[in-house]
Parts: sequence; structure tokens; C-alpha cells
Amino acid sequence: MSKILGVDPGLVKTGWGVICKEARDDVRYVDCGVIKTKSNLPMEERLSFIFDAVQDLIFKFEPASIAMEEVFVNMNPKTSEKLIMARSAAFVAIAKAGFQVNEYRPNEIKKNITGLGHATKEQVHFFIQKILNITLEKDNKTKTADSMDALAVALCCAFSRRDIFKALQ
Repeated sequence: MSKILGVDPGLVKTGWGVICKEARDDVRYVDCGVIKTKSNLPMEERLSFIFDAVQDLIFKFEPASIAMEEVFVNMNPKTSEKLIMARSAAFVAIAKAGFQVNEYRPNEIKKNITGLGHATKEQVHFFIQKILNITLEKDNKTKTADSMDALAVALCCAFSRRDIFKALQ
């Protein structure tokens, strides 16, 4: 049994999700949430907060693997820059804890979860809920779109070498 931490970085909200991969390739939900930074803080404090929070998650859950989505370059250069900085803060926290990051392209994650490389977020979230037997509620403070995206990255890591649909049987 090994835990996988998935991270979906963002400057305002960094989603995280932890799953447990059992010996026979079954997966189960452990926990998920969002690291939120305050927009009125200086950039260096926000990045430091993300760094510390990711390190805390690694210490708390003791994952065997950590996965993150590759950068999706936005049309807006300022937005992309902020995303890259937040991702870098998480990346360094992971490296300082002695881990390598398993990186996955957005289409690779979607294909691993749904079987379709161009699936919608709603389709991905639907499959995550079915696979992990959890519910995404609009008012739930932990199971948000950001944390569900992080769970998708963790599941992609768990299923990167097997057929996702076996998990639904």
C-alpha cells in the first residue's frame, strides 16, 4: 500500500489530494483540500506559504510518490507567470523533501481518468467521484474543483501503466 500526493498548483488556490494505491492496484481516497493564499500579501509571502504548506502535506501524509500537472501556458502572460511561480514553490518544497515529481500533461491526465484526452472538467470530476466513491459538493470546503484536479493528477500517477476502467468494475 502506498500513498500518492497529487498537487494542482495555483497562486490563489493550490489543490492537493491524497490517494492510497493498494497492492492489487485498487485505489482509495485518503484526503484532499486547498492551500489558499491571501491576495493582499506580497508575492514572496504567498510563495513561501505554498512552499511551507506543501512541505507540511508531505510530512503529514508521508507519500511514496508525488504527482503534478505540467504547466498549461495561458494566453495571458501575467497569469502564466503567476502559475509558474506557484508551481515552482511547490516543486522546490517537493525536491527539498527528497522526492522527484511525476509530471503529467493535461490531456494525459484526462485520458487516464476518462479514456478521452479532451474530456471536460465535469467529465473528469464525474469519473474521480465514481473511482474514489466520493461526492463533490458545491459548499464543501475541501472537495473543490482544485482539490478534485489534484486527485486526478494522483490517480493518473496510480493508473499511468494500467487500464483505468478496471477500477470501475
